Amino acid sequence: MADSTDRRFNRHIINYALMLGAIGLVAWLSGHWMIILLGALSVLLGWNLWNLYRLAVWMASPRSKAPKSIGIWADIYHRLDKLHQQNKRQKRELKATIREFKRATSAFPVAAVLLDKKNTIVWFNDAAGSNLGLREASDEGQPISNLIRDPGFSRWLEVIGDVEMPFEFPAPSKPEKTLSASCTGYRKNQRLLIFRDITELKRAEQIRRDFVANVSHELRTPLTVLMGYLETIAMDCPERIKSAIDKMAEQGQQMRQLIDDLLELSRLQDIESGDEDEIIDIPALLMQLKEQAETLNRGAREIHFEILSDANLKGSVSDIKSAFSNLISNGMRYTADDGTLWIRWAEDQDSLYFEVQDTGVGIPAEHIPRLTERFYRVKGDRARSTGGTGLGLAIVKHVLNGHQGKLEVESAVGVGSTFRCRFPKSRGAQPIADMREAI
Repeated sequence: MADSTDRRFNRHIINYALMLGAIGLVAWLSGHWMIILLGALSVLLGWNLWNLYRLAVWMASPRSKAPKSIGIWADIYHRLDKLHQQNKRQKRELKATIREFKRATSAFPVAAVLLDKKNTIVWFNDAAGSNLGLREASDEGQPISNLIRDPGFSRWLEVIGDVEMPFEFPAPSKPEKTLSASCTGYRKNQRLLIFRDITELKRAEQIRRDFVANVSHELRTPLTVLMGYLETIAMDCPERIKSAIDKMAEQGQQMRQLIDDLLELSRLQDIESGDEDEIIDIPALLMQLKEQAETLNRGAREIHFEILSDANLKGSVSDIKSAFSNLISNGMRYTADDGTLWIRWAEDQDSLYFEVQDTGVGIPAEHIPRLTERFYRVKGDRARSTGGTGLGLAIVKHVLNGHQGKLEVESAVGVGSTFRCRFPKSRGAQPIADMREAI
């Protein structure tokens, strides 16, 4: 293509040179060379100006046909017309692709909304219009928080870079539906929100939770009766059956703890998407946890409590206490009597965190992703043999979900483990009182 263009250009140069040579020859033979040369140059200049004018007119209205000419201008018009036709074809193909994309996204059952860096709506599909009550004519260009007026949704948008947890809320246009919002990066300074209808899933989860809660309540009453009789029998029983009674009481206590954990987990799942604005006095909470840990430890292990941040936390005191207590008891359970635990409340640039670091047995890397599953055990009898129910970390996960937090686990077999609860800085609160010296 470049060689062909060069050849045509060289041909036009040769033609111009021959034409100028002929004009010069005529001017020399006539004896009026000055007048003839000026006249020829004026005609050539006028010709080029006329073609430039025609080109400008055509460029202003390219829908008309390209002008006709001769010489180098014919090539210019031909090349520009070819580029124009190619551009028109590309536009048609692009419009067809966009139409096909819109048809595909309109048929897509999952709602999708594209936001810019200011959380303003750039585009949304038909499912988003139906489930979120958006109207294409008036809602594009509006901040999404003006249209989805759920306070929790606005807070979720603010911390979405810090947490990966989806946000669940009733559909604005259909409150009987429950939507789950998740976010993914799309282009620079843009985010794509995906809203999935999880109504049936939530209904199935509620049925399961109700079943677990009802069964747990029904088991609690007969178990209490059995434990009462076992305690009575243990007070005055022959020595030959005392060992059996003690084992029955131990297993009964294990079952009671399991029922309590099941009820606690069911309660947390019911309020997981709720929001608590209570300010938790972290130093006071750690004082309580320290007393409980020392009572259970009885001097067997070294336990160090450290407060490295002045920030408190907004949330549910009982739930946070349950999560922190589970992690501390977990660390003690899997740390030998001569081991050490460090319990810390600290912060870094992005988050507040509570962590329990131990010198226990450690966890193989392949098991870490499944630790928060209910009843999951690294070994068949790992939790049961140490007095656990297999629900502690599941409870921790649900508490953190309700506080926009996440659980991090670092572990090495034979070295120890670190369990870390991270909370977004937006969950922080001003200190109530400075109690670090007391700890």
